[in-house]
Amino acid sequence: MKRLVLFITGVLLIIIQNSIINYIDIFGVTFSILLPVLVMSSLYIDEIEASVIGLLLGFIIDITVGGIVGINALILSVISYTISHYKKNFYINSTSMIMALIAISTVFQSLVMIIASLIAYKTDGFLIMILKGFIILPILNTIIGYLIYKLFGGIIMKLSKE
Repeated sequence: MKRLVLFITGVLLIIIQNSIINYIDIFGVTFSILLPVLVMSSLYIDEIEASVIGLLLGFIIDITVGGIVGINALILSVISYTISHYKKNFYINSTSMIMALIAISTVFQSLVMIIASLIAYKTDGFLIMILKGFIILPILNTIIGYLIYKLFGGIIMKLSKE
């Protein structure tokens, strides 16, 4: 049941992301509401569930947004699996630990997207991509993650009790 609720929540977050949040431009980047929720929920579900949910939600993002098909699925699946696998090594009740995981996940996502963009699109502006992907976006996602954690952290923590 929790897998279905988490998947439907993810789909709703993707709809909100694509219809509203993608039009909010802060320093040339758009923050994510799905990544913080996926990071937080991966702390409370097992590896296979987390990776499958990340994979499916990533494919939905790839289909709806466009670009390199499968890249978001791969990224979200790897992030979800890794966090879920190593959750015993994290102090999951610490807000700062969760925010650090969101920032690290954002940097990983940015790194893969930058490499894929450089290979597939032969883009210029490498330093701008580094600035946006490694500094601005992790800060924005961490702030959004903090707000989500404070508003919905209790609901997300209930995933471990089910």
